[in-house]
Amino acid sequence: MDLSYITLIMLFTGILGGVVNYYSDANKQTGNESTVKLRSKGVCILFGIAATILVPLFLKFAESKLLDGIRLHDKASQSEQKSPVGIKAKPAAHVMSKSDSLQSKPQIKEPITAKQDQSKSTSEENSLASDYLIWTAYCLLAACAGMRFIDLLMSRVISKEYIKQAETTINEQNKEIKDLKKESVIAENNYKVSEPLQLQMASQASVLKSGISTGEQSKMLLSQLPPITHANDPQKGRFGGKNNVNGKTLSVDYDSYIIPGFLNLTIKVSADEGELTSDVYLFLHNSFARSIIHLEGYGKKEVEYKIPSYGAFTIGAILDNGDTLLELDIAELKNFPESFRNR
Repeated sequence: MDLSYITLIMLFTGILGGVVNYYSDANKQTGNESTVKLRSKGVCILFGIAATILVPLFLKFAESKLLDGIRLHDKASQSEQKSPVGIKAKPAAHVMSKSDSLQSKPQIKEPITAKQDQSKSTSEENSLASDYLIWTAYCLLAACAGMRFIDLLMSRVISKEYIKQAETTINEQNKEIKDLKKESVIAENNYKVSEPLQLQMASQASVLKSGISTGEQSKMLLSQLPPITHANDPQKGRFGGKNNVNGKTLSVDYDSYIIPGFLNLTIKVSADEGELTSDVYLFLHNSFARSIIHLEGYGKKEVEYKIPSYGAFTIGAILDNGDTLLELDIAELKNFPESFRNR
């Protein structure tokens, strides 16, 4: 389709549709005794032309193929010159094939006749005429709707842009969640590997009355613990969920720290009656540089360990050579600031 013809169609249908819109019921406001036009004829025509100009955008949203057939005037003329109406028929060409037992007569190639070429050209012209008629109908429909068509198209553009931005935001959030999950899985697996080594290093400072080596003791203590089930809080649910077992109590208190947002935690393990009869192993969050802490507890009423923290986590403790497991989730302690417990 020629762009110059398309422009004339848009101008003509814009004027015609504007006049139709002016006399339509949509442009009337009925009062008590009289009927008033909402817009003047000139305004309706102006809106009609503006609506036809926006038809290509509407067809773009609708993914119509009409836009693919539009050409500039020069290119359209050249394409028409390259496809003449008729071609003189060439005489039949005789092609001799190699003689064998199956072929003994010459083969004749059928020439492309002028009738066939003319039929093809007629089909293309019919398709072009159909495209012009459909384009005219679209433009006239848009012009008759006038401002309603413009409002509809504007809302379509805005909603499409909003959806695009929302999809971009969702994709970015999904990517962040995926990365966080990946980091969480990596941290969990790294902790599973490093936990026996950390426990063995922590137990090197202890003197075991039973004479068991540090390596054997670390294996014995870890055998009491189930696998990690909470990647973000690895000690949760591994130590029985109680902070008081066999007359031993695990507690934690806090005071302010020099860095805003941090709290200085004081973790204590104490005997309700008498003294502790074994060393104590504290299991902290895997984000700390040292997540397994050994404390000498023989003959002491209580042992404590101080560490600054930015958020709540679950503390686990093993004592009595694995016979006593203690667990305390700081997020469940109401005496801690809510902002700290939610981190």
